[in-house]
Amino acid sequence: MELEKPRIAIIGLRGIPSKYGGTETFVEELTSRLKDAFKFYVMHEDTKFFEDEYNRIIRVHSPAIESKSTSIPSINDFTNTAYMLANHEKDIELFYFLGPDSSLAAILARLRGKKVLINPDGVEWRRLIKRSYFVPFYLFPIYFATIIYMYFMEYLSCKLPDIVVADSLGIKEHLEKRHKPRRVVYITYGARELISSEFSVEEEKEILSRFNLEPLGYYLTVARIVAENNIHMEIEGFKKANSTKKLVIVGNFNEKDPYSKYLFNLAKDNENILLLDPIYDKKVLGVLRKNCFAYIHAYEVGGTNPSLLEQMLFKRPVLAYDVPFNKEVLQEGGIYFKDAEDLANKIEMLERGEFDLRLIKKTQIKRIKRQYNWEKVAREYEKLFNIALKSL
Repeated sequence: MELEKPRIAIIGLRGIPSKYGGTETFVEELTSRLKDAFKFYVMHEDTKFFEDEYNRIIRVHSPAIESKSTSIPSINDFTNTAYMLANHEKDIELFYFLGPDSSLAAILARLRGKKVLINPDGVEWRRLIKRSYFVPFYLFPIYFATIIYMYFMEYLSCKLPDIVVADSLGIKEHLEKRHKPRRVVYITYGARELISSEFSVEEEKEILSRFNLEPLGYYLTVARIVAENNIHMEIEGFKKANSTKKLVIVGNFNEKDPYSKYLFNLAKDNENILLLDPIYDKKVLGVLRKNCFAYIHAYEVGGTNPSLLEQMLFKRPVLAYDVPFNKEVLQEGGIYFKDAEDLANKIEMLERGEFDLRLIKKTQIKRIKRQYNWEKVAREYEKLFNIALKSL
């Protein structure tokens, strides 16, 4: 007779299969690898509450307050946790919350005596500081209040859980210095494989032709379109560079969003800059990644970024913003820039062949195999979950 598996609820994502971002990719990859050891309940944004099964994972569909590009995590997570406790309190042994916004929801789980893990993700209040530069002046008081709120959520995310999970050493150091949690465990993300080696050259060319692109004829970025990811710096740097290639940026552009409007204006009248809506087809996205001349990663705030890890699998040059989080991941596998002017300079140097691409490729391969391997990540999480459950 099969033993009853421990039951774990994961809260703080928009749903699986992954169609939104790194958090959803993380949950899908993790649960698919550990579903034989644990029974997972995963939240999935919808219009009403109901449950179904996806790939042997229980999806708990729940109403969500959201916009085109984001949701309201604190409210959604609180509602989801209340639902789980009302309907599965006797079943769920461990709650894993993703993001500092989940801290209010974690209070409910703690009050019911549940074991709690929280991954605070990046430094969310610093993201908001960057975004405030691009909003109308009358919205600044709202942003200021939200910055204070998110700082408090980060503080709670370090004080409420039994164990805090950090996905980068930089985030771990930040949390330990600023908030001194009882226990912090470092477990990174893995790199998701997007296309197989059997994908034909003809198929790749056909996909590229949809976007009027040629192999190695463009720079690529796949990102959330928010200010702290410095998409504006990429466009400014590309425009300054003496390059005949194209710049392709794939992300959740929103015509009503002030930052997106700023980017549209920055890129107008330049036919070599393509601003594309999100691409959820893994094969299409994989072909774009594989055939780019180089990838640009200008993220400024956050931990280990899944989009960057995915790109490293393709061993293309990566032009990365010169911050500790990016250097932690890439090490010698990246080409670093400090501002738009420096990015333009690095683009021109790269096109002149002034970098050791063999060292870049070798380092990226080594980093992916040794550090950012999904099987390794899954085993570390299995150990972590078991440690937390044994203390019940």
